Amino acid sequence: MSADAETPDSAALSELRVLELAGERGAYCGKLFSDMGADVIKVEPPGGDQARRRAPFWGDEPHPDRGLAFLYANTGKRSLVLDLDDESDQARLRGLAAGADLLIESFAPGHLAARGLGYADMRRANPGLVFTSITGFGQSGPHAGFRSTDLIASAMGGAMYVIGAEEDPPVRHGGEQAHLIAAVCAAASSLIALHHRDRTGAGQHVDISAQETTVAMSHIAGIGKWLEDGIIPKRIGTGLVASVPSGAYPCKDGTVYLMVNRAAHWKALAGWIHEVTGNREVLDPMFDGPSSNRLPYRELLDLFISEMTSRLSQDEVYHEGQRRHIAFTPCNTAETIVRDPQLAARCYFVPVEHPGGRTLTYPGAPFRPDATPWRIRRRAPELGEHTREVLAEPPRTPFAPDVPENGRRDALGDLRIVEFGTGMAGPWVGRFMAWCGAEVIKVESKNYPDVPRLFIPPGNPELGIQPQLSPWFTDWNAGKRFVSLDLTRPEAVELCKRVIARSDVVVANYSTGVLDKLGLGYASLREIRPELVMLSSSGYGDSGPNQHYVTWGPNIEALAGLSKFTGFSGRDCTMSHFAYPDPLSALHGIFAVMSALRERARSGRGQYIGMSQFETTVSAVGQVVLEYLANGREPRRLGNGSLHYAPHGCYPCRGEDRWCAIAVDGDDEWERLCEAAGKPEWRADARFADHAGRVAQREELDALIGAWTRSGRDYEIMSRLQAAGLAAGVVQTTEDLFERDPNLAERGFIEEIEHLKKGRVHASGIPLGLTGTPGRTRRAGEAIGQDNEYVFREIAGLSADELNRHIASGAVETADV
Repeated sequence: MSADAETPDSAALSELRVLELAGERGAYCGKLFSDMGADVIKVEPPGGDQARRRAPFWGDEPHPDRGLAFLYANTGKRSLVLDLDDESDQARLRGLAAGADLLIESFAPGHLAARGLGYADMRRANPGLVFTSITGFGQSGPHAGFRSTDLIASAMGGAMYVIGAEEDPPVRHGGEQAHLIAAVCAAASSLIALHHRDRTGAGQHVDISAQETTVAMSHIAGIGKWLEDGIIPKRIGTGLVASVPSGAYPCKDGTVYLMVNRAAHWKALAGWIHEVTGNREVLDPMFDGPSSNRLPYRELLDLFISEMTSRLSQDEVYHEGQRRHIAFTPCNTAETIVRDPQLAARCYFVPVEHPGGRTLTYPGAPFRPDATPWRIRRRAPELGEHTREVLAEPPRTPFAPDVPENGRRDALGDLRIVEFGTGMAGPWVGRFMAWCGAEVIKVESKNYPDVPRLFIPPGNPELGIQPQLSPWFTDWNAGKRFVSLDLTRPEAVELCKRVIARSDVVVANYSTGVLDKLGLGYASLREIRPELVMLSSSGYGDSGPNQHYVTWGPNIEALAGLSKFTGFSGRDCTMSHFAYPDPLSALHGIFAVMSALRERARSGRGQYIGMSQFETTVSAVGQVVLEYLANGREPRRLGNGSLHYAPHGCYPCRGEDRWCAIAVDGDDEWERLCEAAGKPEWRADARFADHAGRVAQREELDALIGAWTRSGRDYEIMSRLQAAGLAAGVVQTTEDLFERDPNLAERGFIEEIEHLKKGRVHASGIPLGLTGTPGRTRRAGEAIGQDNEYVFREIAGLSADELNRHIASGAVETADV
């Protein structure tokens, strides 16, 4: 995976020129492009990107070329120094943008436009330019001018309220995940916009809001659920509301995470507990069946499970549990991740050469395309390393389509996608692409329904399972078409192949090997459709000793170390309640698919993309893992604290479980906070005179601020501090997001969708920010097999008699409408 191994034809995005004017909020977006072969020019101010000066450093030596966050997020890029307040450098940037395909920026709204460098300025010379802005709250709305950080986006986006333990304050994810997933969303959306540009010649402004991305990715505990049951999701420790049993359990030498989502998995677990402990009560039939049957007995079952796990080592529980098809995974540390046999077998970690003959090992590929591999082509650049080189290059010709098309079209209206799988990591790929206009056909089976279809209305449990009414099924599957096939029958497999032969992409989210056994693996499909792009997403990937292990999103959170990197030092395991690895993998998957489609447009070849959700999530916390790889120590768990801001935390406000997040950067902001709070004594306190003192006295400072905020209302405190130019945000609940957030309301983010059973429903919106080709959701609430007639008659070309014969044989399952 070194630069020496790369050939020009092996990079999917090698024809793209990307200008990156993005700080920490958007650097990972540029990294995704550079590691897939694009020429990414990082435009830095004369003093360099702030991340260059952020601890921790490689070797603990402060140096602008050794900041680990900077090194990780900027691999493969070229560094160009420009002063954007200088007219000559402004002209240089305009000249570069005239020949670029994509510009990524993360300045406050209006900052570039005030210098003649906004989207309207750039498009005059280059109408095909995609101009992607990543901000806290978007380019419009009453909060557009609000200051934001990763902490504020986590709070205002509703994620923090459902991370951690009930008795603790809300807490953000480790590794700045609100910023990271906004950057991944920006990368996926930018490629979608470029796909549209290639067909029409029209660029567009992509408006990414970190708040909206956070709302979308945490929707499992979000608006749809709250509107259905009236219960505001909140922090409840490590267990999950809809999965009983679930949670973190102690072993002799560590901690494991367990999630039981199927009746058969419970039976296997109960039998194992009986074998190890002799407990016969656990075998009582009253615990059998779906999770809802076990919900009243959660605490009792936790005792039974802990009695077993505490007698065994972490590895014994992990591997023996998996042998029995029970979703146990270790709660990994950075050290155990680096030494993980599965990652080692797949050669996940990669060495990168640095000046002076030094080599640093980095976290590797978040996904694996087989024809155009992901690669770290070079280390992160030194400040201004490529300034002369870039400015000496001849002007690049702006993009011009072969056959320009007029008028606005759906961004992905030329694509057809066939989707297999359950849960969210795969289906969310289809959901986003359907919103962008692609025709997405979901293949289901009545014998193996998707998990969200097993929905019992909380207000009317006597109705039993209602497959069309689940709010989660709307969130993950609205806008698609649905067919039902019994794929154990050869004629159903052949019928499925007829549809795939007329499609562009297959997205699969089954366990490794399932489609191969059915005759629908990539080797078989490429024979009928050589141009096919196939994304296969699974927990561990399609190779390695653990490739057949069973996982769910929360298992991956523990396996990839996120549960150890998140939360307060006294907590052994801190979990979110929205299966974060699922949306994270889905957005990476969209980027990977769009990269492969771009390669197909150039070369005519399809390819297979393998995705290990384990590896994708480790890549997302890569800068944290890199601290261990660079310095040989576990990263500190900071809770809501920061090495760079002080104060930086989540503070109690008046009312039950009400909080406001505050982030203060530098002495000037500290003085403004003291003034806004009416606390001149804070400013006069010698302990807090400078940043180092405020960091050292973090606990005392947090106590003072908490005493002040406790007497005020959260929204009032936020407004007062934002008016003073400070980053502050309410830790919002799902109810707040729906009822009290004026920015989401004005931007129309929460989507109202036609529903076949309910009339209309509300759902978290799609945060792609495509201003030139805004998407929409066609409808929700479809039954299994709802679109059999259309798909098999219109696409597969069956006659009415042929379709009826397939229905009679059971290969095609009739719809229950």
